[in-house]
Amino acid sequence: MYFDNAATSWPKPWEVIGKVNDALLKAGNPGRGAHEAALWSANIMYRARGKLAELFGIENPLNIGFSENATGALNFAVNQISGPIIVTAMDHNSVLRPCFSKGNVTMVPADFRGNLNMDFFMEAITSEVGAVVMTHASNVTGNIYDIKSVGEKCRENGVLFIVDAAQTAGVVPIDFEKMCIDILCFTGHKGLFGPQGTGGIAVREGLSLLALKKGGTGSSSYDIAHPNSMPDVIEAGTQNTHGIAGLLAGVSFVCEYGVENIYRHEKHLSQLFRKQIKDVENIKVYGDFIGDYVGIVSLNIVDIDSSELCSMLSEFDIYVRGGSHCAPFAHRAIGTEDTGLVRFSFGAMNAEEEAIQAGKVVRQIGESVKLNEK
Repeated sequence: MYFDNAATSWPKPWEVIGKVNDALLKAGNPGRGAHEAALWSANIMYRARGKLAELFGIENPLNIGFSENATGALNFAVNQISGPIIVTAMDHNSVLRPCFSKGNVTMVPADFRGNLNMDFFMEAITSEVGAVVMTHASNVTGNIYDIKSVGEKCRENGVLFIVDAAQTAGVVPIDFEKMCIDILCFTGHKGLFGPQGTGGIAVREGLSLLALKKGGTGSSSYDIAHPNSMPDVIEAGTQNTHGIAGLLAGVSFVCEYGVENIYRHEKHLSQLFRKQIKDVENIKVYGDFIGDYVGIVSLNIVDIDSSELCSMLSEFDIYVRGGSHCAPFAHRAIGTEDTGLVRFSFGAMNAEEEAIQAGKVVRQIGESVKLNEK
């Protein structure tokens, strides 16, 4: 029973595996030739941009570029910032580290349930701020944040708005235009069901950009300067055509299944799981399940180290993730800085019976600790 979809989704749809195999047999170098293999690859890239544009509500597919993962996309995005930066306590290190490396960072605090202080947030967004960079949903608690309100406030003040959609792309509906997003960063191997090593970025039309990496693009080859227009500005060198072929199949699966349906399913699984453990005194669950949340349930059992609990669960063939989850301030906010926690992250491929069975196992372990205390 695999419940580590917030780290990487598994299993992948068969269509994804088929497209990767196809690419291994057919792919040439996209944009670097007019022969059949190169054109096949160029077509894959074009279709993948189009399908992602459909998913995120983006008019021009060429405003989507590919990267190796969300971290690569976020580093490119943060490279565009000039001026003070606002981040949140619930952000991942892929946001925090590049932002803090630039200096002059303000952090929006969060409470013990992982909720952001929205009053503080809105007051902090002024015309003097260079950018707001934030996660759409916490990889620790699963809380979904109101990026639309933040985006509108940024747009009013001329502030660049960068969204980390690592936990929400393919899982939660995202409307790039309505949410006033300037740069959307996503990974391919989680909710989009693509292979690892895939991800990308969507950029608002007309945004001035600086290249983070420089090299061959298959276009403008006589210009000594790297192109500053999308998608070439982010796509230096040969692209991961095999991975993007799989990503195209994964995004197509998401579009056919329906993001809203995936969101409801994952949320339902988390509810079924929590129902099994809700009245066990020694089990502490983190997060706020009153507002919107993705299919993440993070917990600890009293007197059991999070790593030890992961090992105990693996004996029942339950695969989860324990530890600090690369989000140090999130753990500080919810009180797990010293202990870490165990994260169950449900996905579209999980069944109701799995969530219920996993909950029963956690309940059994929690109650056994209680009995031992007596």
